[in-house]
Amino acid sequence: MSQIEELRDIIVGANADELAALKQRIADVESRARDVAEVLAPAINQSDKAALISSLQKPVSMSLKQAIRSEPKEYAEILYPVMAPAIRRIISQAISSLLVTINQTMESATSVKGLKTRFQSMRTGVPYAQLTLRQSLLYRVEHVYLIDRDSGMQIAEVTSQGTDSLDGDAVSAMFSAIQSFVQDSFSSDGSALLTDLKVGDYNVWVANGPKLMMACVLLGDAPEGLKDDLYDALYKIRTDYANPIAEFDGDDQNFAGVDEIMQPLLQLQLKEGESEVGRPSRRNGILLMILSCLFFYFVYSQFVQSNKLSTVEYYLRQAPGIAATDIYWDDEQLVIEGLKDPDAKIPYAALEAYGIDRDVLKLQMIPFRSLEVDMELQRFRTELTLPAGVYLSVRDGVIYLYGEAPILWLNENDARIRQLAADGRLTISALSASYESVSDLLRASFEKRDLKGISMSSLARGDLTMLQIDGSLEASKLALMSALFAGSRWVVVTAK
Repeated sequence: MSQIEELRDIIVGANADELAALKQRIADVESRARDVAEVLAPAINQSDKAALISSLQKPVSMSLKQAIRSEPKEYAEILYPVMAPAIRRIISQAISSLLVTINQTMESATSVKGLKTRFQSMRTGVPYAQLTLRQSLLYRVEHVYLIDRDSGMQIAEVTSQGTDSLDGDAVSAMFSAIQSFVQDSFSSDGSALLTDLKVGDYNVWVANGPKLMMACVLLGDAPEGLKDDLYDALYKIRTDYANPIAEFDGDDQNFAGVDEIMQPLLQLQLKEGESEVGRPSRRNGILLMILSCLFFYFVYSQFVQSNKLSTVEYYLRQAPGIAATDIYWDDEQLVIEGLKDPDAKIPYAALEAYGIDRDVLKLQMIPFRSLEVDMELQRFRTELTLPAGVYLSVRDGVIYLYGEAPILWLNENDARIRQLAADGRLTISALSASYESVSDLLRASFEKRDLKGISMSSLARGDLTMLQIDGSLEASKLALMSALFAGSRWVVVTAK
């Protein structure tokens, strides 16, 4: 050993093994992955949550968008139980609103008052619908604004359907300016607050808080209870959005969901109708409403039935061993006609998730033998009872039976496997007898010394993989070994 090597051993000899182990650990990717996995959860818990959310927002959003684009049907099925109730609720609300509109239109179009209103609309140029609404309304809240008192900036706005939208920022600035005028002109200490304001046909009610003010623009004479609703909504916003309110700098992104609190304030109440000459009676109006309800109920029920029929058709098309030729409603039952393999299963669980009970289904199926790959695979697994080390799989529409099987199992199922392979229903080129099972059979039939000159190897013959027993053996022992494997095509004896 040279002096340089001796010097190196003196300096780093004690740490050489540790350095080598550390280098090996750094080079081992799986080891480093385990190290990261151990500290990942604590690191996330101790990290800056805002920074973590900001860094993960973009990749998670992109991954979700890509997943939805690639598998839209799967995500539609996932969202269906959540979206369906909301869709039904929206349809119900739309139908109710439509019924009210139809009833009002029928009454106004055939009454003396309605004809007068139409003539007034033609004379003044004001739309007929607007005049009718003003005459029939007791009150309606058309706009609700949430405003920051210090800056006069608008935070949120909700508007009734069918109402012309206003410039929210201009309205907020107007409220703030009037508020400042009231404090400067009518209060020495600046404590006076604006609560009511009338602009033409509109009334403006204002609810004031320490940092916020909520103003609603309404048409007509609203009850005083609406003010309580204003303050209740303002209090809930102050409670749920305390931090965004304190840190408000003009950015309203931190107030997501505040519209849902303000939306119930968009109230509407009609005047109670009185009987007039030429006006349809209340009985006719009720009858029209009942008929309209029945009509829309019929349309909705047809939609539900059509949706259920499409759902059943979709899942039956995906189920192996089932060929539905016709699906239709018969009274309250969904009749399914077609062909069904005895081993096929109706996807009841998937259908029940969509509210389709199995008692609703009426099966009129003719039994048949399906040769679909999935059905064949299911039958082979049940029929052959695969031992450990033997597998069934499908590749490119072909069923493969492969692995190393016990020789006794192969001999027992040889006729059936050979028949399936001859029919082209099964590919067995990668199936062979296991060395261990053949060795165990030899050790049970011969003495250990008799097998010293024997060896085994794989032999491909046609579409089979066989075990070849080669070597030298006494004549009597050779005859016994040949007789032992005489009925098996999985083992060939070539020993002499």
